[in-house]
Amino acid sequence: MIRLVKACDWERLQEARLRALATDPYAFVETLEEAERFLEPDWRRRATPTETRAAFVEERDGSFAAMVAAFVDEDQTTVYLVGMWVSPELRRTGIAVVLVVQVLSWARQNGRTRVLLSVAAGNDRAARLYTKCGFVEIPRPAGFPYEPNADERFYEYEM
Repeated sequence: MIRLVKACDWERLQEARLRALATDPYAFVETLEEAERFLEPDWRRRATPTETRAAFVEERDGSFAAMVAAFVDEDQTTVYLVGMWVSPELRRTGIAVVLVVQVLSWARQNGRTRVLLSVAAGNDRAARLYTKCGFVEIPRPAGFPYEPNADERFYEYEM
């Protein structure tokens, strides 16, 4: 079941994020060591949805088996899709597409007109997923809100 993460989910979000960073460190800008230093208020903030921030998960047997986050930075028209992860046993099941669609829907519902993301070099599976979902590869956009790795690729979806 795909659903919005709520503040009360912070511990399960923390567990899933740490598992994702341990399993697939190449796919994220943040490192496991950095995330392990976060305190409870940091995780609660990440889990609490607002008009400019949300996370969605696939919940299975009481834990989060897949997740994605979205946030709005200075440009209020743009949503950044970040932190996409699907547990290895659920890959190639279509859950990632459903998570992307959920972020696109959230962006539309909040009046945003585009979604941007970055993909680590060599993560061709992720690049294919986003292309399948209608994203197009673009040059690095100005004002990107976090410092991606030097060889990241960038994708855009316009509503």
